[in-house]
Amino acid sequence: MSKKQKNTSLPGPSGPPPPPPITIRDAVMETKAFKNPLNDPAIATTLTQVNSPSIATAAAFSQERNYRIFVPKQLATAFFNAPAGSKPKARVSLFFGVGPEMTLFRLREFFANESNSVLITIPGTEPGMPGITIPFGYGISTQMIKDLMALANLAGIDFTVEVMAGYSTGYRGVNLTVINELVDLSKLSRLIYFDAWYHHDDHPLAPAPHPFRKKNTQWAIDIALGKSSTAKVVIYAFTHPGGVPRSNPTQTNLNLPNPPGEPVAPLITKFPGGRIIFVDFEFAFNSKPPIGEELEKICLARLIRLGIGGLNFPASAVDASLMPLVNALDPSPGFLGTLGLPTFTDLYAWIPAHSTEISGFSITKAMAIVTGRTLLGSWTVPSHYEMRHRIFLIEMGKEPLLP
Repeated sequence: MSKKQKNTSLPGPSGPPPPPPITIRDAVMETKAFKNPLNDPAIATTLTQVNSPSIATAAAFSQERNYRIFVPKQLATAFFNAPAGSKPKARVSLFFGVGPEMTLFRLREFFANESNSVLITIPGTEPGMPGITIPFGYGISTQMIKDLMALANLAGIDFTVEVMAGYSTGYRGVNLTVINELVDLSKLSRLIYFDAWYHHDDHPLAPAPHPFRKKNTQWAIDIALGKSSTAKVVIYAFTHPGGVPRSNPTQTNLNLPNPPGEPVAPLITKFPGGRIIFVDFEFAFNSKPPIGEELEKICLARLIRLGIGGLNFPASAVDASLMPLVNALDPSPGFLGTLGLPTFTDLYAWIPAHSTEISGFSITKAMAIVTGRTLLGSWTVPSHYEMRHRIFLIEMGKEPLLP
């Protein structure tokens, strides 16, 4: 969340507990607490975060926080069985968020059937967390990735960082990890902003007259696209102020510099050839129609479907008018996409093909079930608009996150 957003901060990173330990021949998920490399001038040598009483208490600013790694069964088994010199390599996705998304958003399920991909989640901070007044980012370094790999029984594995994504307050950590080049960016294929498209103009600041002073997001993009000739930036706008603030649904609004949104049109011009991909669910953009309400209904239907399947309440407990859309969804989350990648169903084509199910689905009735049964755990809130921001990754995150 941005400092300029209304006070709807996500709860702290307590979330649901991690799953129980699993054996080497199964998928592996491990957790390790680290100090924040972005606060260490010996590591974050380009732009270091510096604390002050207005940002956080000393204890909160220097606190070790939990990082999580998920290794799918196929990779864990192959690495365990392969002789030295023939070990498989890993393709890494880094997800910068708040903390509990690995389990809460079921992100590990996106990777469960992959043969060579690893997911690592990096925590973030929000105002309202103990001792924190202004949010600041947590980063990750190559050495920290190696430490997590060793913890997950992949010690010494060769890996490339191919996807980096910032969700909510996580845009701070992803920006500063890129700016400080804490990981090798040469193989990066995708830099993603999940409903978190901001100037990043508050903390930390480059010294004047730096060309990217108060423009950390632009700075990170400039570095990332310069270090990897194949990298693309993908920006998802589903809520404002989670995305570019638009006073009316016209493309020309993308040129307005009104905060907290970062103008998109200049970046599209600066980096041609499809290197900047802007997906606006809420308003029309280029040839794409606004589908905010339709996607919201799909995401709520997914939560209900997951509740029926995993929280042991029967379908009969759900209002019958909601079930056509619930049943129309693919059994597994993440089958819909917007980037045109193979194996994903195009969201913009799926919606009109299921207009009857969508039109008969009531957001009000669905929210009554979601809130009554707290289907998103401690992140469940009564605002359906805020819930857009909190649940859309469960349905739409797989396509961009997979390397």
